[in-house]
Amino acid sequence: MEEERPAQRWWQTLPGMLTATAGGITAVTGLVVALNQTGLFSAARKSAPPVDDASRPPRDAARPPATTATVKPPTRTLPRTLPAGQEAHLGNATYELLAAKLDRYNPGTLALIFTVRMTNDADAPDNFWDASFRLLLDGVPKAPVGGLNKLVYGHSAEEGDVRFVVPEATEAAVVRVAHGDQSVDIAVDLSADAAPAGS
Repeated sequence: MEEERPAQRWWQTLPGMLTATAGGITAVTGLVVALNQTGLFSAARKSAPPVDDASRPPRDAARPPATTATVKPPTRTLPRTLPAGQEAHLGNATYELLAAKLDRYNPGTLALIFTVRMTNDADAPDNFWDASFRLLLDGVPKAPVGGLNKLVYGHSAEEGDVRFVVPEATEAAVVRVAHGDQSVDIAVDLSADAAPAGS
């Protein structure tokens, strides 16, 4: 015969324990709600002594004085035409800076654009491209961003734009023009205006 297991009381089983726990939570919640409805908790809040308005600082005194941001006026008008007309003679090629312009590129940066004429005095064609130009900013060379790439036939000339991107605060730079193993540096004043025509 099988031995009879002793009967377990209801609170010793898992369902019984869960039922007892849920009943206890329900009872505590009901008690808190009842006490809150009688005003017991709000009465404790109301018992705090009132604050004397005379001891409070004025509202305006608590706030810092209003300040307005000072916006630095632009240092230059854009677009801006710069002095030009410089030439660089390198072997059989002559590079002439026909025009120079400073314009907005992105916030904090400017576009420095040179219109250049290359004259090829040789018999064979020659390259007229960005690789011949560098902009020196504090001695550091920067490459152009315009993508100039032309072929200049012998005893002819071509014009094109050489574009650089410079920080907005740049006041002066040097354009290095290279051809073969020769190069010439041309100083550029970005703060100067082009001389009026006929002056």
